[in-house]
Amino acid sequence: MTYLTLGALAWAVSTHGGTSLRDILLVIGMLLVAMIVGRAWPRRNLAIWVALTALLGWLIIDGPIRSGLSLEAVRVPLLVVAATIAVVVVRHMDASQREVLVTGIIVLGLLQAVIALGQLVVSTLSTGPSRADALLGSPDALGMLLVATSILTAREINRRNGRLTVVALLVQAMAVLATGSRAAIVAGSILAIAFAATRLAWRGRLLVVAAVGIGSSVAAWRTFTEPQDRPLIWLQAVQMIAARPLIGAGPGAVVYAPAVVGAPITTHAHNEPLQWGVEYGLVGVGLALIVLVMAVRARGGTHIRPDRWLQAAAAVLIVAGLTDFTLRITAMTLVVAAIVALALSDPNPAPHAKSDAWPVPIAGRWPTRRTAASGAARAPGGARPCR
Repeated sequence: MTYLTLGALAWAVSTHGGTSLRDILLVIGMLLVAMIVGRAWPRRNLAIWVALTALLGWLIIDGPIRSGLSLEAVRVPLLVVAATIAVVVVRHMDASQREVLVTGIIVLGLLQAVIALGQLVVSTLSTGPSRADALLGSPDALGMLLVATSILTAREINRRNGRLTVVALLVQAMAVLATGSRAAIVAGSILAIAFAATRLAWRGRLLVVAAVGIGSSVAAWRTFTEPQDRPLIWLQAVQMIAARPLIGAGPGAVVYAPAVVGAPITTHAHNEPLQWGVEYGLVGVGLALIVLVMAVRARGGTHIRPDRWLQAAAAVLIVAGLTDFTLRITAMTLVVAAIVALALSDPNPAPHAKSDAWPVPIAGRWPTRRTAASGAARAPGGARPCR
């Protein structure tokens, strides 16, 4: 089950985000097989499934039924299905399976980082430096993905403190700079400063300061040399929502005018909540919020010791959807769903785990039915207590 889930993630990440219809359906198929093989059946929570069914029904009615059958019309419903299956599968994993999944996500991020750095070297030697996107197809999405996997790598450093994990963290940090993503650089810088202040010695802090300085220079260079139109596009999205507040304009039917001279034409508001409002109206936004709130409240487990590293990685990926279209990329949707499920649920007990330690040796021999009941009353060393 775990390796099928990792296979779905790897396929999506390595095929330009897995955004084609073939890739989306293949990923959903792999996740379904993982669910069947692992017997990860959905929990019986009628309210959540009724809300999810209502959300999918609205996305289909306001999508392909209203706008016509096209990839853009069916993309969001398919991504919701893929994310739901991924959450169900991950929540069914035990602790060891979850650690394998986390390690696999780190490896995927590291491979993408190596490819991105190779792209930067090749482009610099041929035509000049350009932003790297590795196999994901989007430099901004790659930057945020690498920030999230860097957090997971730092989690491994905190737990094991191995040299290989330190090297992996440095490679991913350099690759974040290679993407030139301002959101990733800002988020990574804040997290790196916090990590250095609490976990690193003075040499490590100097290295973090140097990296933050380089990242700030890259972000400033992009800000002053490229047209800045995101706030104006967000304003256009708000105006479109006000024009059709309840049902929206439908998916794929909106084109945002260039807000400044030289800015490219886009069909996405670069803010996922606003884009949902534009496409599916306040009805779609409301149904999505209901599903999210109910899913968080029914996350399962007592979560006595929440994993702050996983929660930070999930938060970074979710915040990325407020500044770009990254959550529309299949690979990012799956990674977000997997990490959020890891962060907000406790692992299932291992299949071989039992509630007690039976059988255990008592007084140098294995207990029988007669001695099992009195074994707990034995004194240390197997001797009977005095009477």
